[in-house]
Amino acid sequence: MSYDQLVLARKSCRACPELTNPADPLLVDDDGSEIGPWSRWLASRPAKLVLVGQNWGTVGYFREYHGRDVRDNQTNQRLIEFLALLGFEVGPPNETDDRSGVFATNSILCLKPGDAKALSAPVKSPWFSSCRPFLKSTIEATSTPVVITLGRHAYEAVSRAFIGQVSLPFRNAVETAAPINLDADRHLFAVFHPAARPKDRSLSQMRADWARVRQEIGRLG
Repeated sequence: MSYDQLVLARKSCRACPELTNPADPLLVDDDGSEIGPWSRWLASRPAKLVLVGQNWGTVGYFREYHGRDVRDNQTNQRLIEFLALLGFEVGPPNETDDRSGVFATNSILCLKPGDAKALSAPVKSPWFSSCRPFLKSTIEATSTPVVITLGRHAYEAVSRAFIGQVSLPFRNAVETAAPINLDADRHLFAVFHPAARPKDRSLSQMRADWARVRQEIGRLG
């Protein structure tokens, strides 16, 4: 399935009744031509690197910011810093960057219920399962050699989509930084989500995690 076909399939999917598709009639004016809202920021295809997050946000967040990322969001600013550590200079989150070599997508493509401030609302396992075919096909469509997952849920989602199981516990995967072979063409690295609480991972620890990933990517050639 081509990328454009994937986008059309996402727009017509209603597999999770508790979630709202960005192509819903009440939101469609702010929906884009990408697989999900996050891909409207980092949209390089083919890509040198794919970022995978858990989910993009809520219906309220989508409405308030018209389906785009927020320029001054701390999470986005940290992500820009971490990508720079890998040698990727990306544009601002409220604009589309299709030249940096980075593509971004999420393990769950539709929107959670809630207002613009309810971004940390819990997610449910069936939502990941429903989106798994989209996740795998989207990564394949980017032709990327490297996938970096942000947080445990995204790490487990990509692992299950490609190899059917989680080969290492999340924290071990982060701290070893050893590449996990997804298939013959691409490798997986896990990091903590940039919005991780200090008790889970400090900012200095996250910088060190990304530095280890940079070293390992360099070894891959």
